[in-house]
Amino acid sequence: MELISNYKPLFINPPKTRYFLVTGGRGSAKSFHVSTMLLNLTYEAGHIILFTRWTMVSAHISIIPEFLEKIERLNKFDDFIINQTEIVNKRTGSKIIFRGIKTSQGTATANLKSISGVTTWVLDEAEELHDQDVFDKINLSIRTKNTPNRVILIMNPSFRSHWIYEDWFRKKREDTTYIHTSYLDNYHNLDKSFLDEAERIKSSNIIRYNHLFLGDWLDDAEGLLWNMALINRQRVSVKPEFKRVVVSLDPASTANKKSDETGITVEGIDFNGNGYFLEDRSGIYTPNEWGSVACQLAEKWNADCIVAEKNQGGDMVEYVIRQINKRIRVKLVHATKGKYTRAEPIFSLYEQGKIFHLGYHTILERQMVTFNPDETEESPDRVDAMVWGFTELFPIKKQSSWGVIGGK
Repeated sequence: MELISNYKPLFINPPKTRYFLVTGGRGSAKSFHVSTMLLNLTYEAGHIILFTRWTMVSAHISIIPEFLEKIERLNKFDDFIINQTEIVNKRTGSKIIFRGIKTSQGTATANLKSISGVTTWVLDEAEELHDQDVFDKINLSIRTKNTPNRVILIMNPSFRSHWIYEDWFRKKREDTTYIHTSYLDNYHNLDKSFLDEAERIKSSNIIRYNHLFLGDWLDDAEGLLWNMALINRQRVSVKPEFKRVVVSLDPASTANKKSDETGITVEGIDFNGNGYFLEDRSGIYTPNEWGSVACQLAEKWNADCIVAEKNQGGDMVEYVIRQINKRIRVKLVHATKGKYTRAEPIFSLYEQGKIFHLGYHTILERQMVTFNPDETEESPDRVDAMVWGFTELFPIKKQSSWGVIGGK
C-alpha cells in the first residue's frame, strides 16, 4: 500500500507543529498511516509513545494487530519485543505503550501523567473523549526536553458542539497540522463490497454517507428523530437503582471482517419508571464472540434476560446463549412493524424526559442522529438493539376494545 500524500506531514522529522489533527471517514486509512509513522519513530532513540483510547479493553486484540501487520510487511519482527500492552524497539529502546484513559475504577489521568519521558501522545478515537479537562491534564504532561514532542488526535468527526471542534476547527490554529482524508483518497485499496456499501448508503441517507464516509462534522439538529440537544438534555453521570435491566442483541447475518455489526446494548429502568441507556458493546463478532459478550454484560449488570428478534436469527441466538450460559433467560421478540414504527415510541419517551443516557456513547449517539426514517426503513444495528431493549422495558399497552364509564 502506497502512502497517501495527505499524510506526508506526519513523517516530517522534526515535526513542524506540536499538534496533529487526523480526521476522516471510514476506509480513509487513518490508522494505517499513523501506525506506520509510529513504528518508524521507534527507530529513533529516546521516544516513549503513549497510545490511548477512552477505553482500552484489549489492545492486543483491537490495536496491536494493526502494528503487527506493518512489522510483517517490513519483515522486522526481530527488531521488536511485543506483549499485550507494549511494543519495544530492541535497537533503540524506544517503545509504544497502549493504555485506556477510562478504567473500571474511574479516569486514569493521574497514572497516565506519571509515565515519565513521554514524547508523543496519540489519542485514538478522540471523538469519544468528552472531558476537555482530562485532555488538558495529559496534554500538559507531554513536555520531555531536548526531544520533539507530538500530540496526535485521530478521529471520525463528531458534532460541531464537541470541544475539539470548538477548540481546533472553528478557527484553524497555527500550532496544528490538519490532515483529512476520505475513502475516496484510498479507493484503490478498498474491497468492492465496501465501495458498494458506501454507494448504497449514499443513495439512501446522504447525511449518514457524508458523515460516515466523507468525514463531515454533524450539526446537532441533523437527526430527523433524535438530535444531540435532546440526548444531551437527558445525560446523567450517576447510576440509580434499577428495577429491571436487559441486554439487547441484534446479530449480524454473517460473521467475517466484512459483516455488519452485531448490536449489543444494555438498557435499564429504575423504580420511578425512568429508562437508562447503560452500555454499548456492539461490533463485528462471530456468534461465539457476541454470545460471550452478551452473557458477560448480563452478569455484569445483573440483567434478567437477553432480548433478541426472533425473525433476525432469534433461534440461533437462543442456541448460542444456551451453549455459553444455561442460566441466562433469552426472550425472543417478533417484529411485526417496520424499524421506524418501532423506533418512534422510544423517541417519544426521550421527548417526554423518560429515557436518560448514563455517560457518553459516541458511536450509538452518532447513529441515532443520522437515522433518517423518511428516506430509508433501515436503522443501524446499535439503534435497533437499543429500541428492542426499551420496547421490552416500556411495553406499549394495547388499547382495550371496551371501556368502563364511572365506578371503580
